Amino acid sequence: LMEWIQSSTLPNSSWTGSMQLMAGIKACTGRRLANHPHFEDKWLRDRTRRVYQVYGRKSMHEVNKILQNENIDYIILEDSICLAPSTGCSTNDIIDITNGEKIDSDLSEADWLAGNEIRFCERVRYQDEEARKYFILVFVNRTFRVYSVINV
Repeated sequence: LMEWIQSSTLPNSSWTGSMQLMAGIKACTGRRLANHPHFEDKWLRDRTRRVYQVYGRKSMHEVNKILQNENIDYIILEDSICLAPSTGCSTNDIIDITNGEKIDSDLSEADWLAGNEIRFCERVRYQDEEARKYFILVFVNRTFRVYSVINV
């Protein structure tokens, strides 16, 4: 991943992803980060809450708008976070609670049948026509998926 970022993206590009990954991105590539695990203030907490909607039940359009407003060029998604089981304290659960929604483990079959929005991080991976209007998969390996944010 780090070698691909160094060789395939502009040095001034802006990135977001999990906090634990962003420190490595900064250290290994020098790229600009939208969220950083080693700096803490209210503005950055609020920004992280917004960009972490990639783990929430938001539409392609909503997430694209959030990331464009934050001037983010690339997002890195990890299946280990996106597809993690609902335990009450997973990243997905925390985003659901913050958004005032039920966590996965509290959803009934009726809730699922009622058409709950699929998580952005799960939906974007299929790269259907709607997803490609807003995000293009530019790198994938067993651990990470990198998407370019399309300006619409």
